[in-house]
Amino acid sequence: MAYRLVKGEFHLFYKTTRHVGSQPDGDSMWFKPNNPSHLADLGGRDADFNKGGMAQLRFEAIDALELHYKGAHQDDALSRASRNFLLSKAGFTSVTYSPELFISVKTATPHPLAGHILTRNVDPFGRPVSFVFAGKASETDGTDVWLNTTRLNQSMNAHLTQSGNAYPSYYTGLPTDLRIRITELADVAWNADRGVWSEDVSLGGFTAKNIDKLEKLAMWPKLFRRLVSYFKAGNSGLKKFDDWLRADPGRNDTLWIIPKGELASMHDVISVSGNRLRMNYWPEELVIVPR
Repeated sequence: MAYRLVKGEFHLFYKTTRHVGSQPDGDSMWFKPNNPSHLADLGGRDADFNKGGMAQLRFEAIDALELHYKGAHQDDALSRASRNFLLSKAGFTSVTYSPELFISVKTATPHPLAGHILTRNVDPFGRPVSFVFAGKASETDGTDVWLNTTRLNQSMNAHLTQSGNAYPSYYTGLPTDLRIRITELADVAWNADRGVWSEDVSLGGFTAKNIDKLEKLAMWPKLFRRLVSYFKAGNSGLKKFDDWLRADPGRNDTLWIIPKGELASMHDVISVSGNRLRMNYWPEELVIVPR
């Protein structure tokens, strides 16, 4: 599949009249393209840029534990480990954070760092959905290049998956060969009990009365985000979660269940028994249909 090659730099902060630090997590960070026009008209959308000229990347095909979602986070040690792994793979050898929650970057060494992305679209939040690579690419900036599984293996997306620092998270449009390769890498991590898979409760099931309890767990981040919204709506316990999903198509995501070849909704891929919830399918068995 052809993707647009965009060359640029990874930045973790910028300075104008004040210091502005980014809040990277395991599947997002700032990218400053050499030519901003190369991030225009991708899937009918243009990327958004901050005042430092940087776009927030969204990593294709993966989902890392949330470090700061609507004021909530997942398993603290694992979510920070995922962020640290990503920044190390990008080439940052030392990163310090502001004392408030330790998520906003204060300094980084070396900074900035050369990198490049392969992207085909921009999401509704203005983020280029990308396969992300450290260092320079040999092809001409802004041209379409072919992404096969050999090249995919060199991406940070692949490294995060194989190390157990991210879950598979597929959306419609992802080429089948790339999806299968990410699944293979996730299986490697699962079999080795690495990273998130050492603590994952998605398939085994869990209970949580509130956000405080939820934040101690590791699960598929898509499910976590729905649960954060559920608890913030004033709910307690999990017994009403299924009904809450069904009440609004906007939160009851549409998904393909790959093993069954069926179109379904989020409520179809979970089971709730009393206050216990579990997923009925592995994340790599699902393809999300964007709204």
